Formats: sequence, C-alpha cells, structure tokens
Amino acid sequence: MDGAGAIELEHQRRMVSLRAEGVIAVLCPVASDTVADVAIMTVPAEEAAEIMSGDPCVRAGTMRCEVHPCHGFPGDALPA
Repeated sequence: MDGAGAIELEHQRRMVSLRAEGVIAVLCPVASDTVADVAIMTVPAEEAAEIMSGDPCVRAGTMRCEVHPCHGFPGDALPA
C-alpha cells in the first residue's frame, strides 16, 4: 500500500473508531468528486473542529474539513 493509501486507511479507521466511541452519531461516506463524507458529531462545533484537525487526511492535505453547527428536531432518527 502506498503512502496515500495508508493515510486514507488510517482516516477510515479513525472515523469508524469515533463512531464506535459515540463522538460521531452518523457517518455517511458520500459518492461525490468533491465531498468524501458527512459526519454528524455529538460534540460542540469547536471540539469537532479540533478532533477533525487531527485527522490523518486533513493533516496530510488530501482532505479538508468544514464544521457546520446544526440542530435536529425532537424524535429525529434515521429509518432502520
């Protein structure tokens, strides 16, 4: 595996770990040329930005991260 592939694999491993830890509530890889994935996090925006600044792909400059605070409505959930 080349260096870029190893970095991407570490990114994926880290995102799945954050999901398992409950930091990410919803993790959605996106089929797009401009967006890699969408993660809905359970932490404040400032903490989310700090967490994502440590992402291997963000640190390597192969991805960038945008944090947008949002709110759900009571009872919102994804269908099973």
